[in-house]
Amino acid sequence: MTSPAPGNPAASATPKAKNIPNPRRLLILAPTTQSHSIIPPLLNSLTGVPVTNPPQSADQPSETTFAGYTTHSPLRLETKYYNTEVPVWVDEIPLSDTKEQWKTDFLSEEAEIVREAVGALVVCANAPESSPPDLSGDSDTAEREDVRALLNVMRGIAAVKEKIDEERGSVGDVPGVLVLVGARKVPASAGVKASGSDEQEIGGDLGDDLGDVVPLSVGWWEDQFFDMGLLGWEVIEWDPKEGGEETRNQYGEREGMPRIKEVLETHDWSMTSAGVEDDADSEDGLEDQLLGMGSSRGFGNEVHELEREMFGLRMAIERGGGDGDEDEDGHDDDDKEIDVETMESLMMRMQAIKDMGSDLPEAERKRFAAKAVQDIMREL
Repeated sequence: MTSPAPGNPAASATPKAKNIPNPRRLLILAPTTQSHSIIPPLLNSLTGVPVTNPPQSADQPSETTFAGYTTHSPLRLETKYYNTEVPVWVDEIPLSDTKEQWKTDFLSEEAEIVREAVGALVVCANAPESSPPDLSGDSDTAEREDVRALLNVMRGIAAVKEKIDEERGSVGDVPGVLVLVGARKVPASAGVKASGSDEQEIGGDLGDDLGDVVPLSVGWWEDQFFDMGLLGWEVIEWDPKEGGEETRNQYGEREGMPRIKEVLETHDWSMTSAGVEDDADSEDGLEDQLLGMGSSRGFGNEVHELEREMFGLRMAIERGGGDGDEDEDGHDDDDKEIDVETMESLMMRMQAIKDMGSDLPEAERKRFAAKAVQDIMREL
């Protein structure tokens, strides 16, 4: 095969990775009772940035809550095709949410702008512990209280994912990942030697097949999802104690955090299917794109972006970091009403900004929008 001529730029040039300046969000969900132990190490491992100031519950200031947590550093993704900084949203969902309040909230008409902003769903939960009966059969495993609770939560979250897919017109548009946190379920019959051994290896085909059906293994959870009609979900085991070392399963696939990142990297985070404009590196072109110059929407994407941010913050304020199961006293209600009123005032200001700017000349509208956005973001 003939090598490219060294003097031919076209032959040696490589496609330039696109920058995605306004990506959709990564929504991370964890059970309310487990989030304080799961979320900090997960965010640190995923983004490389530790959680230094964990948010406190409005009801009980001494307790940490990650309900509506939106201030963590973004997830930086760099591939040969694109680079972007994905904002991270974290929320909590009670395992005992018999009223399915979380599902109801996210399926409501008011939450449409929140659903529109979600680019991928990552659900994290402590992996249910294996018990001796699980080693001989899985007939009763799915009926265990802890397993049934997690399956019910996944059914509700999957309904939200299906709604998002439906609104975007394509099944599987939003990746879904269930991360089982804890030591991996390695079947004794699979011939896998202890981690760290120089002779670690996978057994023959018989062991591989058994590993797929062992209760509470990855294959077992995938089978449960299939039986429940929950399609498009990937199950990944992640042990925080493993560090960043890459391991692969018997099929050569990455495991743990490297696999989680791989799933997120292969997703298109653009807000529109058209992707990023060719002049994304141009400062003027980027400002025009963000402010929606020449479009009928007035200030375009930047205003819409702020609306999504404020709605997410409003949901966090209204729920106050609680389970959604307990009653709230009058003092907390008064505080929340004040915060919600503040949010409503900001939303009205956003609408006023769009209305006032629609009749301005483009250059003047650009300056007006930039200043208005700065003022509001400063207040947020």
